[in-house]
Amino acid sequence: MKKKILVLGSTGSIGQATLDVIHEQSHSFEVVGLACKDNISLLNTQIQRFKPAYVSVYDNQLISHVKFPKKRLLQGMGGIKDLVGMDAHIVINAMPGSIGLEPTIETLKNHKLLALANKESMVMAGRLVRKMLGQGNGAIIPVDSEHSALYQIMKTSGQDDLKRLIITASGGPFRNYKKEKLKTVQPRDALNHPTWKMGNKITLDSATLMNKGLEVIEARWLFDIDPSHIDVLIHPESIIHGMVEYIDNSFIAYLAYPDMRIPISYALNEEKRRPLPFAAINTNEMFKLTFYPPDTDRFPSLKIALEALADGDSSVIVMNAANEVAARAFIDGKIRFTEIPVLIEKTLEQHHGSAVVEDIQAILEIHQWAEQVTEEKIQKEYE
Repeated sequence: MKKKILVLGSTGSIGQATLDVIHEQSHSFEVVGLACKDNISLLNTQIQRFKPAYVSVYDNQLISHVKFPKKRLLQGMGGIKDLVGMDAHIVINAMPGSIGLEPTIETLKNHKLLALANKESMVMAGRLVRKMLGQGNGAIIPVDSEHSALYQIMKTSGQDDLKRLIITASGGPFRNYKKEKLKTVQPRDALNHPTWKMGNKITLDSATLMNKGLEVIEARWLFDIDPSHIDVLIHPESIIHGMVEYIDNSFIAYLAYPDMRIPISYALNEEKRRPLPFAAINTNEMFKLTFYPPDTDRFPSLKIALEALADGDSSVIVMNAANEVAARAFIDGKIRFTEIPVLIEKTLEQHHGSAVVEDIQAILEIHQWAEQVTEEKIQKEYE
């Protein structure tokens, strides 16, 4: 019997990679639902190819352009949540940014297996998700390459043996730039990642190193690890995706070609490995693996994220929302690359919140407040 897969964010880079895996392993999977934000042209192509039972579109204004029976076509966040409640074995949440939070919570409420590629879910609501998992509400297999790597390594030993988790980072397109040069980089430069093919939001977060801050926060909650035991190392080759150091000072590292279809296949197959026709490393060729610590003077977003994590749940929510708004403003040409962390810090300075936030409505309200404050700052100071 084929497993029924629901793909949220089907038109993004992770969604497309997921559908590549499903097509390659069509004997094991079938697509029962697709959801996207606004790329209707690609969605229509995916509908024709995979013939899902249901489809949902986040942007209500685009619904009329979808070539799909109206009685099985859903819309808005309500439609995506309804889709999650339908018949599916596995939900892969590859939606970009904060809009992925509610589908994550809905998936766990429905006691389903969540293949999680939306890191903002854990950033905004890690404590709530951890609580739900502890109460038996569904299960998560991480899809992010770094968290998939750590997840697989940690299955080989007990948590008492762990000394620290190490998340690797490519360093993004500007890893060799001087601080002064970062003031002049353009959106097209920031969206040209040297290793990975990703959507705009995550690519820009990689360029600022905010992505690694978000991944530290995600790892803190996914693995229930104190943040002081999680480190980041720049690793330009992107071959080692995660490492674990043990109390006896030994290390185990996970190596793979930088292709998201590897962790996606692992998650969809529920931790079983399947032959893949792509993403092989040629071990007969010489290659080097280099590592060095991140420079938080040139890339302060990582430091800001870690400080927000130390400050408490609401600060993390504010930080994440401010980053989303600032990232959009940079891509739209309203602010400089180096002004992204400045905006985030200014919004955090206006925030006086709680160390513990476990209510979904409270999380969304804090997020909305931070979005509004950051947008007002852009209008007042930069436009």
